[in-house]
Amino acid sequence: MQTTSTDTGGGEVLFRVLGPLETGAAPRRWGARKPAALLAALLLDAGEWVSCDRLVDAVWSDQEPPASAVSNVKTYVWQIRKSLCDGATRVEGRPGAYRVRVRAGELDVDRFREHVRHARRAMSDGDPAGAVDHLTAALALWRGRPFAELPGAMAAPVVAELDELRWDAREALADALTALGRLREAVALLRELTAADPLREGLWARLVRVLLHEGRRGEALAVYEQARTVIAEELGVDPGRDLVEAHRQALGERAPGRAARCDLPRAVPDFTGRAGEVARVAHLSLTSPTCVPVVVVDGAAGIGKTALAVHVAHRIADRFPDGQLHVDLRREPPGSADLLARLLHRLGVQDVPAGPEDRAAAWRAELAGRRVLLVLDSATSAEQVIPLLPGSPGCMVLVTAESRLRLDAVETIGLEPLSTAESATLFRMGAPEASADVVREATRFARGVPAAIRKALALFRGSPQWTARRFADGLADGREAPDEPRRTPLAAVQVPRTA
Repeated sequence: MQTTSTDTGGGEVLFRVLGPLETGAAPRRWGARKPAALLAALLLDAGEWVSCDRLVDAVWSDQEPPASAVSNVKTYVWQIRKSLCDGATRVEGRPGAYRVRVRAGELDVDRFREHVRHARRAMSDGDPAGAVDHLTAALALWRGRPFAELPGAMAAPVVAELDELRWDAREALADALTALGRLREAVALLRELTAADPLREGLWARLVRVLLHEGRRGEALAVYEQARTVIAEELGVDPGRDLVEAHRQALGERAPGRAARCDLPRAVPDFTGRAGEVARVAHLSLTSPTCVPVVVVDGAAGIGKTALAVHVAHRIADRFPDGQLHVDLRREPPGSADLLARLLHRLGVQDVPAGPEDRAAAWRAELAGRRVLLVLDSATSAEQVIPLLPGSPGCMVLVTAESRLRLDAVETIGLEPLSTAESATLFRMGAPEASADVVREATRFARGVPAAIRKALALFRGSPQWTARRFADGLADGREAPDEPRRTPLAAVQVPRTA
């Protein structure tokens, strides 16, 4: 997927308050001077009128203000205007108040928030690379305590909000790095975060899972023990559910009392090509310890969507030890309560709720804490899929559909026709004795559609003695081999016009 640009659309950053105050395109640091405190107070409420009384409190926070304080404020405003390249229009005054005008993107706080918003959107669009770019740019803006020139009480609410947003951004960066497979960077960041705040259990759980995904099981178990000890010593409690579940995953255990079930269909023995798509799905099965990966495989009829989904599901099945479930949605209406009931029965639930919403809630509850792979085959609408999506991390969902589904936070893989070489390979796997001319006619007819290649194979197997010319004629008019039972005519196969 194309990486999102880190350009937030704003102008150049000219005011920097995420650390000691700096202004200008070539940053100038103001130092611990009274005009710096006054400008920081104006930037705290950029664009708003700030009363002289509040500015006095900012400038003389640690001492009794002099009798000339208001007059001194006017002097400091004059100095600020003189120091800024367009200060006369930047800093406006009216009786008893001043304000500083800041355009979009010129204040680093605004730029920081904008990058974080873009990163969240990128992650929801399935673009972790774009999220990494935005989060890296956002965090690079930080140089120290925000609004460092202001007294703690004055800036405390904004600083607390920004600190929490920075924490969220760093956690989100760890998730995005994990989603990209940059696991060592994710581990390093999570170790830094757990050292800074060892009582955040979610960070420990993330770290255990990422270490496990990287194949470092011993380290994952050691991290759990470290977290358990810290939490017990500092809080006097046992680890919470998320951390305990991460520990179970590191041990390779299933949740107590839950049986695994696998009802995946048989994978096609002649699966060919799609190496990039298979690798992408397999990679996604290792990522995102905080959300459920949902992968939609779409494409034309006969292009091989189900074959790909089932093939890769068997390949990654061992990563989902609590079960691998296959659901054929072709005959299921949207929001089918009967389907939810059948799925709950598959998981061993005997007392199934009556209403559709209660069944959907019970389904999510049953999947919570499990590592289950769910293959939803032949979906026709998002409404069919949404009630079946797990709500807790640990599971993965593969969906096949002929058309695009309007689902949030999914990875979409559109299947294109096989290449000529891949089509030839698929045909030869079923007919190794076929001549080069026959293979060429089959691939020309199929135009990269696996279903059409298999139809051509059926025709060839029925009449292997045919010449390439007669075989081509048979493909063209859809005739079957005379000694085979009548099936769907070859001409009925919908073949894309593009090669």
